[in-house]
Amino acid sequence: MMRLGIDGLRLMGNRLGVGRYIEYLLRCWSDSAHPFDEIAVYTPGDLDLALNGKGRVRIEPLASSLPVGLWEHIVLPARKPRDTVFFCPSYVVPVLSREHPTVVMHHGSYEVLPSAFAWWPRTKARLVYQSSCRRADAIITVSESSRRNIVRFYGVDENKIRIVPPGVDDVFRPIDDPVRLDRRRRSYFADGRPFVLFVGKMTARRHVPDLVDAFARVVRDTRAPHGLVLVGPDTVGHGLPARFASLGIADRVHWKQFATHDELVEAYNAADVFIYPSDYEGFGMPVLEAMACGTPTITLDNSAFPEFAGGIAHFARDGSAARLADALGEVLQSPTIRAMTRRDGPARAETYRWRNIAARTMDILAEFVPR
Repeated sequence: MMRLGIDGLRLMGNRLGVGRYIEYLLRCWSDSAHPFDEIAVYTPGDLDLALNGKGRVRIEPLASSLPVGLWEHIVLPARKPRDTVFFCPSYVVPVLSREHPTVVMHHGSYEVLPSAFAWWPRTKARLVYQSSCRRADAIITVSESSRRNIVRFYGVDENKIRIVPPGVDDVFRPIDDPVRLDRRRRSYFADGRPFVLFVGKMTARRHVPDLVDAFARVVRDTRAPHGLVLVGPDTVGHGLPARFASLGIADRVHWKQFATHDELVEAYNAADVFIYPSDYEGFGMPVLEAMACGTPTITLDNSAFPEFAGGIAHFARDGSAARLADALGEVLQSPTIRAMTRRDGPARAETYRWRNIAARTMDILAEFVPR
């Protein structure tokens, strides 16, 4: 039997970047032809994930009382059956895994921006990620920028690295329904005011405190009626509520830890501007999702952003509050930028639809199926 095994750890809990990546691949593979007799997704517990049976995808829980990190490195390789191909989409090949062929997905490298990570997490990640990339038979990464960094920092042969970007779900499209969008705005602010949107984990490299300061400056200087909607967990302890209060904008900010796909589609469409001021990303899925919805988007001119967002996103000069305020002011006041993004953003996103991305990823995995 030809079986593709997948480490499904990141599917547990709220699905952010990697979890959503795995979910989209499985949904596409469950409804399409592939060379495997079955696809087994190993998880540390039961998982509710509705999949079409056509693609022979099944969830196989390997329950354990061990912490998830130990589950991935010890329980998973010890208890799963031998697979024809083993796919590790969360950057990590289990330490005890001796299985080949193995394909690992890796988005980038902590070493590109060491100041954004504490010493121990950065060191631990370097050891685990470098070992995983070197032991894997092939590496899938998301951009040319990430490929260069994997070669540079991990000493990996560039010939075993393949570039397949993440995709954008078909639901991320422009919505031409004023009533629906007004309802979404009112879910954040009772008066239905326009808003600026950020979506993502609030890591240090994403300049969320600078974004908050920039927003307060724009409101003060231009008397803009906008609110600020932040979606994502504060993973480094920015102390945001106190910052909102000190800037006098607490009543203009709506912050939530997580949003469903359906809410995100409406949020992107209802926003006047989406802003994602990151100093480094292997790719940056929220930027692509906003573009797919035709939403004016601000990001920074670094890492992978020029590869997929160049010519459509507005690049701030850097992530400082002053530069982000300049960018916000310019985009908010420009009907030309809005019209261009509405026209060109969805067209650019069509080349990144998940069905195409899933097929390209499966083609790489299929290379390792015995003839």
